[in-house]
Amino acid sequence: MTLTINIPDAVAPQVVDGICAATNYDAASGKTKAQWAKDKLVTWIKETAKRGLLRTSQTNIAATIDPVAVT
Repeated sequence: MTLTINIPDAVAPQVVDGICAATNYDAASGKTKAQWAKDKLVTWIKETAKRGLLRTSQTNIAATIDPVAVT
């Protein structure tokens, strides 16, 4: 799967600056603001997917364990 995000040129600087401000951009990182923003978006996508998969696993585990009767 390939994900593509198109940000209109007219607002791209604001979007990049906003992401950098929200994620504490560090110029000493050696990355441009655009690269920093892209990296942060990629990280957010991956972390969100992991959280979703963990939630699904937790639900499946609970469905298996909760009915167990201990006497």
